[in-house]
Amino acid sequence: MVTSLVLLTVGTIVAVGLYALLIKAEAASILADVSRIRAGTSTLVDVEKLAEKHKRHLRWSGREADGGDRIHYGFEIRNTLLSYLRLEPAAKFDAWVTVNNGTVQSLHLDLMRDTRVFPTSPSAGMVEEYVQYPSAYRAGETHYGFPTPIGKPYLLVVLDSKATPEQREHAYALSLTCLIKPGGGCDLPCDYLPLAWRDWEVELKSHGWGFGDHYPSRARCK
Repeated sequence: MVTSLVLLTVGTIVAVGLYALLIKAEAASILADVSRIRAGTSTLVDVEKLAEKHKRHLRWSGREADGGDRIHYGFEIRNTLLSYLRLEPAAKFDAWVTVNNGTVQSLHLDLMRDTRVFPTSPSAGMVEEYVQYPSAYRAGETHYGFPTPIGKPYLLVVLDSKATPEQREHAYALSLTCLIKPGGGCDLPCDYLPLAWRDWEVELKSHGWGFGDHYPSRARCK
């Protein structure tokens, strides 16, 4: 009886571990493929290939309700089993691509985790790419920016088609550890976008700002 219980316990642990590795690997594959898509350059054919490759996680696709030329493709992976077993908070990885008139218009990626460290928002890392940097986000001329209020538990990175290769690399360096991390943690923006976090801090300091008293545990953000 004891042996059977031990075997059952070990089997459950192995199964849960394999599940975690699988969803992280699948999210990483989507992340890598979406990051190769370019706003203003990639085509509907490119996105259709993406959707076919990752059709298991394609949650929606289709034109806008007004019948216009914009087509949306959305992918999603959740840590359903891990959060159900209360091994970690609910977390999800999302990616969506918008095509307009046959050309990619915008990209969006995010990883969110319900850490409850902030009353109105999950902890998260978010990336948006556009053909041109949106005027609503712009503070001066930029192709890579961080329109994020200091102190929030998330970091939003926005870039456009003129961002440098290094900026693109940093923007899409989304850490997927927080999708499957047991227990708590992942409560700082740097846990999700470590390279972009450093760029954000450099930008803030260049304007005479900084994080001040916000993110008191940010010493680990290196």
